[in-house]
Amino acid sequence: MTIFAIMLPSPQTGVVEAIKREFPADHYPVTDTQWLISSSGTAMDVSAKLGVYDPKNSSAAPTGSAIIFATSSYFGRAPSPIWDWIKAKLESSPSA
Repeated sequence: MTIFAIMLPSPQTGVVEAIKREFPADHYPVTDTQWLISSSGTAMDVSAKLGVYDPKNSSAAPTGSAIIFATSSYFGRAPSPIWDWIKAKLESSPSA
């Protein structure tokens, strides 16, 4: 699985609701504007699934604004539960 960092420029209810709905067991709230998501696919796939922007449906009303990064590595200082979640998700198999 890939870990995606979702950065919201400000708190946005629509994007947060989409994160919880589309990735119910695969999200971790860091703050009200920073989220981690575990998923297969690309950052564009996550954007489309969240309703931020879907190039296949560019006329759809967006749920809000977000910057979405796929991570290739991680390092830093944070509470242990965040590291535990990242480790578990990176080692998990993609959901069916």
